[in-house]
Amino acid sequence: MNDKDKFYGVIGRLLTIDLSSQTVNIESIKHDYLKKYLGGAGYACRYLIEHIEENTPPLSEENILVIMTGPLCGTSAPSSGRFVICSKSPYTKLWAESNCGGYFGPELKKAGFDGIIIRGKSENHCYITIKGNKVEIIKDDKVWGKDIQETSERLKEKINEPQSKVLCIGQGGENLVKFANICADGRFAGRTGMGAVLGSKNLKGIIVKGKDYKPNIKNPKTFKDTTKSMMKEVLNTESAKIMRNYGTSAGVMGAYAKGDLPIKYWSKGTWENIMEISGDKYKEDLLVKNYACYRCPIGCGRIININNENYKANEIAGPEYETIAGFGSMILNDNLESIAIANDLCNRYGLDTISTSSSIALLFKLYNEGRINKEDVDGLDLNWGNDKAMLELIKKTAHREGIGDVIAEGSNAIGKEFNISHEEIATINTLEVPYHDMRACYGMALTYLFSPRGACHTTADAYKALYKANEIDFSSIDVKKTDVHSNSKELVSSTSNLQDYRAIYSSLVSCVFFNPIPKQMKNLINALFGYKFNLNDIKILGERIFTLKRLFNLKMGWDPDEEHIPEILLKPKSEGTARRKTPDYKKLRNYYYKFRDWDIKTGGPTSRKLKLLGLEGIKY
Repeated sequence: MNDKDKFYGVIGRLLTIDLSSQTVNIESIKHDYLKKYLGGAGYACRYLIEHIEENTPPLSEENILVIMTGPLCGTSAPSSGRFVICSKSPYTKLWAESNCGGYFGPELKKAGFDGIIIRGKSENHCYITIKGNKVEIIKDDKVWGKDIQETSERLKEKINEPQSKVLCIGQGGENLVKFANICADGRFAGRTGMGAVLGSKNLKGIIVKGKDYKPNIKNPKTFKDTTKSMMKEVLNTESAKIMRNYGTSAGVMGAYAKGDLPIKYWSKGTWENIMEISGDKYKEDLLVKNYACYRCPIGCGRIININNENYKANEIAGPEYETIAGFGSMILNDNLESIAIANDLCNRYGLDTISTSSSIALLFKLYNEGRINKEDVDGLDLNWGNDKAMLELIKKTAHREGIGDVIAEGSNAIGKEFNISHEEIATINTLEVPYHDMRACYGMALTYLFSPRGACHTTADAYKALYKANEIDFSSIDVKKTDVHSNSKELVSSTSNLQDYRAIYSSLVSCVFFNPIPKQMKNLINALFGYKFNLNDIKILGERIFTLKRLFNLKMGWDPDEEHIPEILLKPKSEGTARRKTPDYKKLRNYYYKFRDWDIKTGGPTSRKLKLLGLEGIKY
């Protein structure tokens, strides 16, 4: 094989499955797409922008779902076992991208596939088995109705491969909850309703057992040396040590100290019971052991036990920061055990914990303001802190029972049901805002406003990267530590550049908790592919991927006039470290359009920008 035709970083094969015709095919990865978009979300977006139209209903057989690994997956690179699931979202009707860890991605690559493209809809409930090159679509009505844990166990028994890896949905996906997620090997692809897309196709899950495929590396010695250097650099950071010790629960007190933690549905800046849901309390009362995803040296995952008079559970996955905030401080619930049970219920049903908890918290707010009553919520008492009612609402949501049928459509649907102004609902571009307060870091206003999938904190973690105390140095890609309460052009440029850099992470696919300096990431990409990228090339690569997702949304009919932040997220708080702070988001938005070289009327890049990024041929 000529070296120019040889694949590096990828196997070079995509599995395409049409559930309507019950056919399986293999297509080749496109070399030109690799260099321009890497893989992962970038490659998936380039594929989907060609094959999905504005009028494609997200829950129809015409919609396409892409499961895509990145070029680092299956290599020795640290924290590189992640993959993405992309489609058109049934929730936002925009770009859908869900990122997931665990071991499913590397196992898929070992089976000889870089990704799976799923089309059509099966007439019957089914699952897919992949054992090396043998791929089967198997009818199974009995697997329908089971939760995620039961499904995983059943599928592993069916294939008789204990070491196989399972990707599946729970009842949330079956019942087309708009923010249903997908579980893969105990980790979750959340936020954009990918579980509902699988459910709409009558596909319960995919089970894969790999063989001996592995990606080629152009310069293996340089690659190995770079991974060692990255590992040493990152593990010596204080943030890595904290993550190993506490996981993301460390963020509770850190966020509280900065005024970043939402309290009482975004209305307060302090809470006297905050220590009851802290990382120290979590570690002392619940923690059994840590666990890690593929090739991860940090191990932020937590296995916990619960054993008190109200709640009991044995060795379940512990809640992350976002879940603790959502089912804790958002509704003034200081019962950490009930938060862990809420997390377990969402995990079993396959529900995104951010959208679920935020929608439930909105009902708590309305109830306590006297704007809805018990009859509106199936007789439940939603006084602040009522953990029992919170758990009942999760169950109702998964099964679409009573008020759960409204919750399953999301916060905006709750607003419509009870005639509530959008200014009181914490959503941006339909999606519930994650639990980092833009009044604590103005860069998060831009992060949420311009995230391709709706409000998303991982699109650009400005709440960490822009603080002067942050130990990670991103200055080489013009992400500067700045005044986080400034409506300045520097804050705009730094947030924008961070979005571009994280777009590379979504395409490699790498974990945002593993943060070597950008030069190291550049060296790793060059060693893997044999490229000669400099840091400016890396910046352009990230901007190209980020902009491509913007083009997808414009093709789906996105109107830039809808870029709006509701008043509830802007009203200054009267207490806490972020008191009397609020971003001038309209000013920041204008700066952002100018910095990006986008047309503020159309929402799209100028022709000059498209040419610079090599996107001038994309139809949108």
